[in-house]
Amino acid sequence: MAGFESELKDLVISLYKMNVLKFGCFKMKVGIDSPVYFDLRSVVAYPAIMQKVAMLLWDFAKDEVECDQLCGVPYAALPIATLISVRTDIPMVIRRKEVKKYGTKKLIEGIFSPGQKCVVIEDVVTSGSSILETIYDLRSEGLDVTCALVIVDREQGGKTNLSEKGIKMR
Repeated sequence: MAGFESELKDLVISLYKMNVLKFGCFKMKVGIDSPVYFDLRSVVAYPAIMQKVAMLLWDFAKDEVECDQLCGVPYAALPIATLISVRTDIPMVIRRKEVKKYGTKKLIEGIFSPGQKCVVIEDVVTSGSSILETIYDLRSEGLDVTCALVIVDREQGGKTNLSEKGIKMR
């Protein structure tokens, strides 16, 4: 684990230098104000760092995760989920925020079967509401979701909220 911890430390320093951690007054999705904001969306501008985030997240959790599918919470976690899918050869589904009014009109895109185990991937969790919205839609299509992998836990109740719904957060 020492190698993992060293890589994690190097990643955190890189993210800090990229100004991912911002200070000011920021409105969170749940309506609260925060003096700190984690802007992980900017990671897409740094492919090597984005790959490192994806692989460290997977390496951290892979021994405790059993899944047939991956799904990134739209939109910030989609690139991370995609990289994990490509590197691990685990298929991925995509949850739309809303159903299109044309084409297939699907909310969940991809090839999957009811009963398959799906792991949700999220960039930052505050209350867990975005994860729960995604899980609700995945479950409505028959996918079995009991685990979420999260890059940053703001430790503001998200893990507890997910646990109360039967979701293990890593």
